[in-house]
Amino acid sequence: MIDVPIAEAHNRLSALLKKVQKSPVTLTRRGKPVGVLLSPEAYERLRQFEAYSQVVKISRALRESGVSAAELHRAARDELEGRP
Repeated sequence: MIDVPIAEAHNRLSALLKKVQKSPVTLTRRGKPVGVLLSPEAYERLRQFEAYSQVVKISRALRESGVSAAELHRAARDELEGRP
């Protein structure tokens, strides 16, 4: 990962966008990280991992609560259809 001060990034944005295809670029202000430039592919992988992680958390919570998939489906269907 490359660290680049924001002031420098303004002048080198085009070159930095080429570099993010190989490795993320960390933007810094006064030496401290304030942002990261990622390739679209790296960003999509991160989004997919986050979504998968959320599904795992929900699955664990449901398992611990004792709610079955059928009960969850029925409750969701009833709520969507406006049933009490």
